[in-house]
Amino acid sequence: MSKEEHIQLEYTTLMEQYKAARDEINGLLEASRQMVGLTFTVISLFLGVSAFVETKMPIAYLILPFFLYGLTWVQLRHILLMRRASEYIATTVAPRVRDLLKALSPNSSLDTSHILDWEERWQSPGMRKGGLWLLPVLGAGYGLPLFAAVLSLGAYFLLVPIVPFLDWVLIVANLVGLVYSVILGFLIEFRRFG
Repeated sequence: MSKEEHIQLEYTTLMEQYKAARDEINGLLEASRQMVGLTFTVISLFLGVSAFVETKMPIAYLILPFFLYGLTWVQLRHILLMRRASEYIATTVAPRVRDLLKALSPNSSLDTSHILDWEERWQSPGMRKGGLWLLPVLGAGYGLPLFAAVLSLGAYFLLVPIVPFLDWVLIVANLVGLVYSVILGFLIEFRRFG
């Protein structure tokens, strides 16, 4: 096998890896969109039965947030997996493709820095500007279930004037779940985490 054939084979293989990683990212995006739909479904179902829950079982307002935290964590998992696939493209595939393109045209002054640079330039959390102003937009996918969890906790406090001890245990567990979810979401969205 000649050097040029070897370069061409490696280039083809890398492009297949790139396509596979992008397909995985697109699949995770679709799954993430489905999770948003599921969140709306859970909220709608709970609102539908809230009249019953309000009078018979107000503790349900303390249990619902745990399901919503679960949805949040699934969303955050999707974001982490997308970031890992993006990082693989940015650190492994893209630089090697650029090197191979230069090797295929050794006498050319071909600028390849822009090729496959989406993950490096636009996907990277370190490149984002706007800080906390962008948090509601960037965190909308996992922020929606967290917002619903906070509303559920607020509804509980509006309905129950005297809180029993067992309910305080659930309230503390909810606060731990909420703080954990918010911190994890912030780290994933604005730091290189995961």
